[in-house]
Amino acid sequence: MDDNWVRQVLATALGDEPPIGPVARNSVRAGIRLRRRVRMRRAAGGAAAVVVAAAVIPAAHGVFGHAAAGPRTAAPFSVPKVPAVPTGTAYVITSGAGIVTPIDLATNTAGQPIDVSGEPVAMAVTPDGKTAYVASGATNSGREPTSAQTVTPIDLTTNTPGRPITLTNPPDAIGIAPDGKTAYVINGFPSRTVTRIDLATGTPQTPVTLSAPPEQIAMAPDGKTAYVAIATGQIAGPQVQYDFAPFDLATSKLGKRIKLNSGQPEAIAIAPGGKTAYIVSQPTSIEVTVTPIDLAAGRAGNPININVKPVLTPYYGLPLAIAIAPDGATAYVADGATSTVTPIDLATGTPRKPISLNGKTGADAIAISSNGAAAYVANEPSSTVTPIDLATNRPEKPIKIGGGWNSGFEAIVTVP
Repeated sequence: MDDNWVRQVLATALGDEPPIGPVARNSVRAGIRLRRRVRMRRAAGGAAAVVVAAAVIPAAHGVFGHAAAGPRTAAPFSVPKVPAVPTGTAYVITSGAGIVTPIDLATNTAGQPIDVSGEPVAMAVTPDGKTAYVASGATNSGREPTSAQTVTPIDLTTNTPGRPITLTNPPDAIGIAPDGKTAYVINGFPSRTVTRIDLATGTPQTPVTLSAPPEQIAMAPDGKTAYVAIATGQIAGPQVQYDFAPFDLATSKLGKRIKLNSGQPEAIAIAPGGKTAYIVSQPTSIEVTVTPIDLAAGRAGNPININVKPVLTPYYGLPLAIAIAPDGATAYVADGATSTVTPIDLATGTPRKPISLNGKTGADAIAISSNGAAAYVANEPSSTVTPIDLATNRPEKPIKIGGGWNSGFEAIVTVP
């Protein structure tokens, strides 16, 4: 039986559902994406750092078994109750133009762009959904910043940027603590640092140097721990290895590492209870891997493998992103190399039929509306954002965003 047909029938029968949660958890407490062009330039000079997403995800028991990883038998796909109309606003970074563009999700209309300092590469939203923080100043081949090293606050009630906060090191990713009081900015190479920012005063503290370059950062909901993916051993080339480790916010120390038997981590989502993390990476040119991490046990589960079309440049420079539906049942993995979005049933670890973006190249970043009605995929080369109706898994008419071709759509977040 066709899954889309079942979705349509159930969506009609069950009707709308109220918005879930104060803020879409897939789009807060962490920045969503780092600019693709920076990752491509860094391939020869250093390990690239990317940005992460925190999400509401229940622990997926099925993916932590001891069976060998590989193709899984298809299981019945539970069709979630999905509201008919998206609510809230999306904000998308355009790095090349130095702007953040709001999108009204009820009408799919792009608003007046917001100018920010320098070249924006990452974005995070406070848990109350009132303020966004945009990090600018990516490194070029891991050596020199390409623009001002700043974090710019944006008042989301008025879409007004505030005074930029100057940083010592160029930022690669940004996360915000669950209480909304502190931001954490990472730079993987060359400085290998984490910088705290007191958001009440806009004051950055002295950067803390880690023992290995951080690739991503995600905040645990307990407010005591962040989790980072780090590069180990060789810091350049396809032989570099990656670990996953807790970062104690009180002591600024890395805890016990969990080895990742996959390619370069591109995005991460963590369950609100601090039980499970999901890491998306691309170990080969024909496969994308989503690795679940049992955070209590400190071990990786069976990888969820998504087969994709072969690409000419494996491993580096391939945009990947992940977002989780607010009910925690389904993950959506965006693949910039194939311009598709693949749903994954998290209860069974089963990937479903990829959603094609109607020929619009990109799929650099993804976020989901706060009520779970639609996903929004930022496509860099075509300068568009494609809505996907999650009741039917069908893409809708792309939303045109200014900035021009190859302008760098690096992050997208949603707020109610």
